[in-house]
Amino acid sequence: MTTKIEGSNWKVSWQFLSLILALTFGGIGFAATSVLLRLPTNPSCSKVSLFFSSATNRIYCAQLKAEKNTVDDLLDAIALLQVLSEDHPLRNEINRHISEWSNDILILAQSKFDQGNLEEAIAIARKIPEDVANRTMIEEKISEWGEIWQSAEKIQEDVEAKLRESQWNQAFLEAVNLLNVDNEYWQTTKYQEIVKTINLAREESKQLDGAYVALRQGGVDNLLKTIEIASIIPATSYSYNEANKLIEEAENKIVVIVEEYLVDNDWNNLSNLASQIPEKSRLKNQARDWNILASAGRNANLGTVSSMELAIAEAEQIPSDSKLYLQSRELIQNWIAQKEDLVYLASAREIARSGEIEDLNAAIAKAELIGSENPLYRESRREINKWQREIQVIQDRPILIQARQIAEGGNVQSWQNAINTATQIKSNRALYSEASDLIRQWRRNIERVEDRPILDQAIALGSNNNYQQAINVASRIGRGRALYSEAQTNIRNWRREINAQEDLENAYQIAQNSDPQSLLQAINIARRIPSNSSVGYQSRQAVEQWSEQLLNNAMRIAETYSLSALEDAINIAQMIPRGTPAYNTAQQRIKTWKRNLFPGFNGENPSNIEEVPLQETSY
Repeated sequence: MTTKIEGSNWKVSWQFLSLILALTFGGIGFAATSVLLRLPTNPSCSKVSLFFSSATNRIYCAQLKAEKNTVDDLLDAIALLQVLSEDHPLRNEINRHISEWSNDILILAQSKFDQGNLEEAIAIARKIPEDVANRTMIEEKISEWGEIWQSAEKIQEDVEAKLRESQWNQAFLEAVNLLNVDNEYWQTTKYQEIVKTINLAREESKQLDGAYVALRQGGVDNLLKTIEIASIIPATSYSYNEANKLIEEAENKIVVIVEEYLVDNDWNNLSNLASQIPEKSRLKNQARDWNILASAGRNANLGTVSSMELAIAEAEQIPSDSKLYLQSRELIQNWIAQKEDLVYLASAREIARSGEIEDLNAAIAKAELIGSENPLYRESRREINKWQREIQVIQDRPILIQARQIAEGGNVQSWQNAINTATQIKSNRALYSEASDLIRQWRRNIERVEDRPILDQAIALGSNNNYQQAINVASRIGRGRALYSEAQTNIRNWRREINAQEDLENAYQIAQNSDPQSLLQAINIARRIPSNSSVGYQSRQAVEQWSEQLLNNAMRIAETYSLSALEDAINIAQMIPRGTPAYNTAQQRIKTWKRNLFPGFNGENPSNIEEVPLQETSY
């Protein structure tokens, strides 16, 4: 019984022991696998700890680094896993993490590129280790970025080129191409910057409109205004080159004006212009020289020895590198010569002061030493001409006095002798004009004496109504003679008398027909005859007579009392001119005849009665 029991117990113990062992080793295997596959809950990620740590701990620490999603942390995460062997049991998971983090780095690089940091993006992409990434793909990405960037920069260069040419619309059209660039930075930030730049350049260019207008108008003030407006444009502006061209053109025109001032020795305008040149102008150094030369020129114009010396001293301040240097040297030489000639001219004036012929000739000889190339030459010639005239006056005055004395005889012979004496003074002499006036006066005296009998004879003939003979006699007085104007006045009066007589005779002849139209024609001719003519009274009497005849004719016709007769009578009566005795009577008759023609007529034409028109009537 005991043995069975012991054997049975041993069998039970062995089975239990086997179960225990199975559970123990299974638990250890499971635990080992779990430990191998499960990250530690609180591992240490220090460099020392990682040196001795397991792969799982490295993966864990790398994941912690990668979660920060920065380039350096992602690179550190990759580096933590790179040290593990290629045949590591977790190699697939390790490679998956490294590939994922490499892509994350490339995404960060792409982000930098989209933000406009090309160089930084390239640098980031190239930090990815070659042994963990597709290097060809990375270089292709970098090349793609470069092409996009170059394309955008080319558009920007084209925009800037258009801006420099002031082609605002074309620049904007070029800028729009940035919207098609595959880069957020160029599509947004850079595009907005360029559009803003275009608008700013356009506004700055508009500021130059006034400069263009002033430049076209020309003149010193407008050219200075051009420079003032264009100088406002800053160097950073795309309109700066345009503004500089305007300034340069205005300054070139100012230089031309200055050259004209220098040629004309217009020192005052030169000084005024020099003082207005802006401080920042490229002409400022030249303006300083202009001002110096203008001051020297004004002093030289004073025409004294001391002012000439001052002018020379000022002009010598012009430096040798100045554009005015050669001209200043020429002026200095002229002023030196002018200063010497001033001494000659002053000496000549002093000598001429006595007024004696001998001294005047000596003054002329000294003044003639001044050459024609000297600025004082014209002044010296004026003085010489004055002194020569003084000599001529001294020489010719006795001749003129003698001629006047001869003319005091008051007869034709004395006047002719006076003329003969005065004609000794020639046309190039100082007293020629005075002598000519006296000669003209004496000749007219002679002409009056010679022509008065002719004119008196003609006047006598005219007084006796021998008008044609009077005209023939008066016409013998030729044009330019002293009595020519008086003779012509009488001739016109006599011709008027002849015309008046002919008109009156013609009017009488026409009036003989006695019909209304002839009488009216005769009246019109007679009324043209001047009332102050010899037949003026006769012409007025004739008009009155013929007016009475017209009235009588009208009254005789109206006696028939027919409508047509009354119309003819009215027409004839209306021919009688105002101012004649028959006029008032004719007006009364006309009213009477109109009442007979138009019952209800009260002396004025009613609105429904027309005035009887003046008609020609033949009898």
